[in-house]
Amino acid sequence: MVNKMKNKLLNRWFGQDQVAPSKIKLRDGLSVLIVDDSRTQLFALEKMLQAEGVKTHTAENGKQGILLARHVKPDLILMDIVMPEINGFQATRYLSRQPDTGHIPVIMISGSSQESDKTWALKLGAKDYMDKPVDRDLLLQKISYWTAEVGGDKSTAPMEQRGEHKAWVEAV
Repeated sequence: MVNKMKNKLLNRWFGQDQVAPSKIKLRDGLSVLIVDDSRTQLFALEKMLQAEGVKTHTAENGKQGILLARHVKPDLILMDIVMPEINGFQATRYLSRQPDTGHIPVIMISGSSQESDKTWALKLGAKDYMDKPVDRDLLLQKISYWTAEVGGDKSTAPMEQRGEHKAWVEAV
């Protein structure tokens, strides 16, 4: 019964066939920290990434996210914006300015599609931004891009690869 409910939840968040591994190749041994105050979102993102062979860590607010990021040093962080204690903007700003975590790419994921949120996320140190509900393939493409072992300068992704929001990228 519990598995049936979990699968129904995953299907609602990511579509009928999105629990199976995708064709997008992620680097072996990848570790991702998911920071979100919604347990539903944490569960759904965690299961989706685990289906891709990604080791996941979860935190339910920005404060926990900072502490966990400094402890486990993930390859990438998925960060919600609106959370208790320390919000995603504050946590991203802090992490991006620390010597031990500043190299970790942060992808902000939020239910808000306001241009100001996207602009602030990038100015405070996030490498990318996505709206909820998350498009699985686009998220996996972004994770693959930001965690690839080889490649050129990744201070910003080419707009064609980002797949969205050309106007706000040019404005930043």
